[in-house]
Amino acid sequence: MTEQKENTKKTYRYTKQLIKLAIENGYTNQEIAVKSGLSSKSIAVVSRWRNGKALATERQVQFFINEFGHLLKRKMEHLFYNQTENPYEFIYYKIEGEILLTHTLNYRNSRSKPIEKVGVCKFVILNLGSVFHLLEQKKVGLDDDGSNIDKLLKNKKISNNEQANWYLVKTHKNLSPQELVDTIDYIVNTFCHSENKLARNIRNDALYLKYIIRQLLLKNGYTINDIVDL
Repeated sequence: MTEQKENTKKTYRYTKQLIKLAIENGYTNQEIAVKSGLSSKSIAVVSRWRNGKALATERQVQFFINEFGHLLKRKMEHLFYNQTENPYEFIYYKIEGEILLTHTLNYRNSRSKPIEKVGVCKFVILNLGSVFHLLEQKKVGLDDDGSNIDKLLKNKKISNNEQANWYLVKTHKNLSPQELVDTIDYIVNTFCHSENKLARNIRNDALYLKYIIRQLLLKNGYTINDIVDL
């Protein structure tokens, strides 16, 4: 009996993504409310679920978990990898979350005409319920100090699979919205104050990420400390 009571209260952290799947598959807000055991007039509650403003309980959305849980799992699981000391072996990482943003920093060779450019760093932001994951990636084949960037410009793509062209180098997990902003600001500021040739080249691309992440969070209903009302 105690376990049944807990199931009725336990919130479902993928509520937003699950409701979106239901809507994509033809369910209306009214139908979702009824299937969730609510009144057909409770569409405002469903809207809050869909917009990420509130979480449903597992019991409320059990019908949709049964219907679309397998699809949701596929959309929420992502595979990344990194190199080891052995060039023929890799370490593989699985992480869950909805990808909200992928932002690539490009190195530009202004001496060439037309200007050559190649992505060298990438940031991936995932949402997992009320927290965020920030993943830092670097282009496969790029030295840590970027000293071989000219060679990389000649071979911009290692694999035809775009995701395979990027190593995972650092993961910042379970960040609040403000912690996500603070972490990105710190990383960008590191680029801006570095004398490294690679960092100097990509710092302008990095600088825009400060604005982009604040815009993304604001549109998703989050409050950030340094955003001022006009």
